[in-house]
Amino acid sequence: MIILAILATIIVGCIGAAFGHDLMNGFSELGSILAVAIMGGFIMIENKRTNKK
Repeated sequence: MIILAILATIIVGCIGAAFGHDLMNGFSELGSILAVAIMGGFIMIENKRTNKK
């Protein structure tokens, strides 16, 4: 699960940065924002999963 979270964060960050830079007139910070949001989602899922035990 950790490796999946890391890979997903990197991929979404790169795609978001490319999308923001090319299509949103230089908003390359979009990649960082999406990467943080994705990692936060994985952290929340992991916390919910461990609290059920």
